[in-house]
Amino acid sequence: MKNVWHIIIIIMIVLIMISCGKDKPPTGGPKDTTPPEIIDVEPGNGTKNFSDDKVIFTFTETIDERSFEDALTIYPPIIKKKISSGKQSVTVQFKEDLKQGQTYLMTIDTRCTDLRDNALEKAHSFVFSTSDSLISNRLDVNLQLEDRAPRRKGIYYVELYNTEDTLLITSQNSEEIKPFFFENLPSNNISIRAFLDENRNLGIDRSKELFQEKIVILNEDQTKVTLTLTLQDTISPAVKSITPQNAQSLTINVSEDIKDFSSLTIDEKESGRSIQIYEYVINGSKIECITAVTDTNSYLLTIQDLTDYKNNTTLIDSMSFINTQPPDTTWLELDSLSHEDGQTVTTLTPEFIIKFNKIIPQDALSVMLVNSENNKSVELDITKERGYSFIVKPKDMLNNYVPYSLIINEDTSDYEGNTLEEGVKISILPLLYN
Repeated sequence: MKNVWHIIIIIMIVLIMISCGKDKPPTGGPKDTTPPEIIDVEPGNGTKNFSDDKVIFTFTETIDERSFEDALTIYPPIIKKKISSGKQSVTVQFKEDLKQGQTYLMTIDTRCTDLRDNALEKAHSFVFSTSDSLISNRLDVNLQLEDRAPRRKGIYYVELYNTEDTLLITSQNSEEIKPFFFENLPSNNISIRAFLDENRNLGIDRSKELFQEKIVILNEDQTKVTLTLTLQDTISPAVKSITPQNAQSLTINVSEDIKDFSSLTIDEKESGRSIQIYEYVINGSKIECITAVTDTNSYLLTIQDLTDYKNNTTLIDSMSFINTQPPDTTWLELDSLSHEDGQTVTTLTPEFIIKFNKIIPQDALSVMLVNSENNKSVELDITKERGYSFIVKPKDMLNNYVPYSLIINEDTSDYEGNTLEEGVKISILPLLYN
């Protein structure tokens, strides 16, 4: 009989130990409402020359693995990855090779919960780089409420998207209206979406909630933007004024930032003769337009399907103007170049972003990439990104440890035929370690 009782006691002890080892909410006592916190990330935030295949997050609580997967954003995207959770940790293991010379931004937003459905109080971002430097792009977003907007309760969200691939880059949130600071952004073309989430569903109810959207181009290390949160705007955009810059250039000023339009025409009012439009660039609430040479006659500009970022559309709008400006005779200037003279690059297919101070035709860009050892030119792919900007990269891989010279010739010109005052030449050295 004693042996039977001994066996029963041993079984009970084993069952108690197994029960204690399981991660599950307690069945009794007060409900746990403490939100989890991230207390460590390995490797640390801001790591350079990252060569591992995983990142480990440590929390104050055991995390629901599915919620972590929903809350995780990585930009640029890492598609092939495995997420596994432990007692108080979550491991993100990469199943694909990371890009060389790339800054990656990882964000865990408030969809991440513990096993008791307590969510993170705010989003957390972590950055690492596969090179010896981090991208220094910084964006400061200041929120304010429209004067007519009543003070409301909710969570303020600021989300950043890449305008080129429309993918989410990162996000932040706060229960208070305050400045939001974003650092090490791995994209220059940013669409900002800010809103007050009153029903706390992590999305915008455009018919009831305050929001605002804006596109910015990060041309400097730090860009500051103010967004005014308003209720849904149903006012269609309109042409406010037309400002001729010179005999072949004019700026169309619109009442708000616009997304697109379907057609733009300029006709001489007396004869009805159309003026050729060579190119245009949309910059927020301005449309910069290059035309054929105009004279002092009166013209009628007509624009159709003028659409803002809230999809309000003006089917047709027009305005008369007279251009009395003389031709532009100023030098074309190089505004920026993505690499500095003497810089080493950690890729054999480096990309050069060249920006000028004026709109220029693609065939007017005269650029060469030359092997400095044998003086042979490298065949290039040239893409016009915007009216002012070009992306230039070699069609084939460069030779490792061999210096190259990028040469922008002085005969590069704008639509009026104005050239660079002098050519530009920089040297780079590809250094890719095996």
